[in-house]
Amino acid sequence: MPRSLLSLAILVTARSYNVQYDWTLTELAAADDGLDPVIIDIVRDGGSVAGLADREAAVITFGRELFDRYTVSAGTYANALRLFGATNLVDLVDLMAQHAADATLLIAFDQHLPFGQRPLLTIP
Repeated sequence: MPRSLLSLAILVTARSYNVQYDWTLTELAAADDGLDPVIIDIVRDGGSVAGLADREAAVITFGRELFDRYTVSAGTYANALRLFGATNLVDLVDLMAQHAADATLLIAFDQHLPFGQRPLLTIP
């Protein structure tokens, strides 16, 4: 799976939990991984996935359903399974789950960005 999709999965998770630390450090790396800045903005701003490539839209939709509704619809699951295959989908969800667990720790211990690093996520 391309690194850009992995970065996207982490960003979707970080946005769902509003974790500045994970978001900012991942956004910085995501550009190097080839993730389009427009996609980063869509995740940051909660924008529509209409017009995105199927795989990017699937990652965003899957993550939003998982973390915002605590469920994944049958259609979203079937689409992701078709696009990624079973093994890659399990790996993708596992990555999101790991970052959700990390989010808990980062929030609980009020992890700050490295000194001098400007925050890249606006948190409501």
